[in-house]
Amino acid sequence: MSPTKSQRSSTFIDTAHVFLKAGNGGNGASSFRREKFIPYGGPDGGHGGKGGSIWFVASANITTLREIAFHPHITAGDAEPGGGKKCDGHNGTDKTLYVPLGTVVKRADGAVLADLKEEGQRFLAAKGGRGGRGNTAFKTRFNTAPKISENGEPGEEYEAWLELSVLADVGLVGFPNAGKSTLLSVISAARPKIAGYPFTTLNPNIGMVNHKGKGFAAADIPGLIEGAHEGKGLGDQFLKHILRTKLLVHLVDPAGFGDLKPEKAVRVIDKELKDYHPLLAKKIAILAVTKADLPGAEAVQEALQKKFKKREVFLISAVTGKGVSKLLDRVIKLLPTIKQEELYQAAPDGVRIPRSNDGFVISRADTGAYIVKGEKIEKLIAMTNFSQPDSWDRLRRVFRTIGLDKALKKAGAGAGDSVRISEREFEWSDEVPETGRKGKFAYKYRKYKQDYGD
Repeated sequence: MSPTKSQRSSTFIDTAHVFLKAGNGGNGASSFRREKFIPYGGPDGGHGGKGGSIWFVASANITTLREIAFHPHITAGDAEPGGGKKCDGHNGTDKTLYVPLGTVVKRADGAVLADLKEEGQRFLAAKGGRGGRGNTAFKTRFNTAPKISENGEPGEEYEAWLELSVLADVGLVGFPNAGKSTLLSVISAARPKIAGYPFTTLNPNIGMVNHKGKGFAAADIPGLIEGAHEGKGLGDQFLKHILRTKLLVHLVDPAGFGDLKPEKAVRVIDKELKDYHPLLAKKIAILAVTKADLPGAEAVQEALQKKFKKREVFLISAVTGKGVSKLLDRVIKLLPTIKQEELYQAAPDGVRIPRSNDGFVISRADTGAYIVKGEKIEKLIAMTNFSQPDSWDRLRRVFRTIGLDKALKKAGAGAGDSVRISEREFEWSDEVPETGRKGKFAYKYRKYKQDYGD
């Protein structure tokens, strides 16, 4: 069931499974100049346009992946074909989508393609296909009237995952009702929901803090309880949002949480963070006992300081303001000294989907057909215009040049055997074609996907 308009406006979504399809290139034209009193006009077929590409652009004005998640099928415009009189086709329209800062683009296999952290940073998610060449491109002194043109190259098409990991300098962590949202509302202009029951906060809240001329971003991370890394409570849904933080402020309720005493509560949260990601165990974590106005809060601070001697323990009250300024003093002093670790290693620029080598691989199907796979040869098949006999001759010459003929013969291909490349199935023949060379593909072919439903 589709979400309502109100649900769309109120839902925080930090992951999106999308299906990307860039535009196809336009087909090239095969035509000849024919004008009165102009003999031997020659070829004048134009080239097809370039297919539209899909871009992701990081923007600070976007805070959620909601719109993309509700519209996961993303396509760019196809290009127009070329025409006569050397007229090239129009390019397809690019598709640009704005995503929040901190968006990570991954392939279906989990490989990171891009980490969009800076305002205006662009990533070419799916590249549009190039336009097919018209017959003007195939004119040579040996072939002055070529009847060859190319189909447009198909645009890139694949599935991807978008994950939002919010960008904040300081992460506020702790059990529910420890005072994270209250503290954030006091030190920044953020207005998170505050109430006297657990799991009040259902979304990460970010606030910009300005203290003594120094600014930083703080994030309130909800849903931490024992077993959160295994999916309990709000689970690990929001734990990823503290991976990018430089510093953690662990808020501790002096009354504990449920039947957990404050010391035990600290150890439980520490274990949850470590079990979720080893990087979180290495982060500097300041302890802050909240609700200093409650009886016994000062004793809890002293007890925690004795148990955790290597960590700083502050006593604060977001309601009265006690100790908050002292805590912020320490935060702004520590932040410049902490080096930001590179969490996601993106693929090299220009690499968007898994790519094979420049060659090809031959295998045998259960039906006996020979299957040829290879990125470049599959692209060649897609761009070949099979309605043109001259295009067939060119394709056969390419097969011979790249060694496909010899490789198939070595693999055992004989007369009448089927050879499948991409969506085309050919019949191998030892008959002598017009070129006088044996062992080439006959002109007979079919789209095996339509005939066999493969």
